[in-house]
Amino acid sequence: MPDKTIITLEAAQIAAERFLEDRLKKLKKLNIEKLQLSSVEGIVIYMVEGKADIGGGLFTRRTVLDFKIQVAAADGAIVGYETTGVKTE
Repeated sequence: MPDKTIITLEAAQIAAERFLEDRLKKLKKLNIEKLQLSSVEGIVIYMVEGKADIGGGLFTRRTVLDFKIQVAAADGAIVGYETTGVKTE
């Protein structure tokens, strides 16, 4: 049986950042707070957690979202995500 290889932490972070950039059109800043390798239902994943700053300008408020993204360690595919904790400033 061949050894299974996994992507690097850096590749998982890049996959998560690209996913959020595609989803959140007015994204200003990303802050990755936690990045760890784990297993969910037999699938090895990277759990990426952090905050995303959206919008903010002269006439609009800044919104901060907490996010959690699951990135498959085998190929970098996004297998799950959620955003919570909307805060406007």
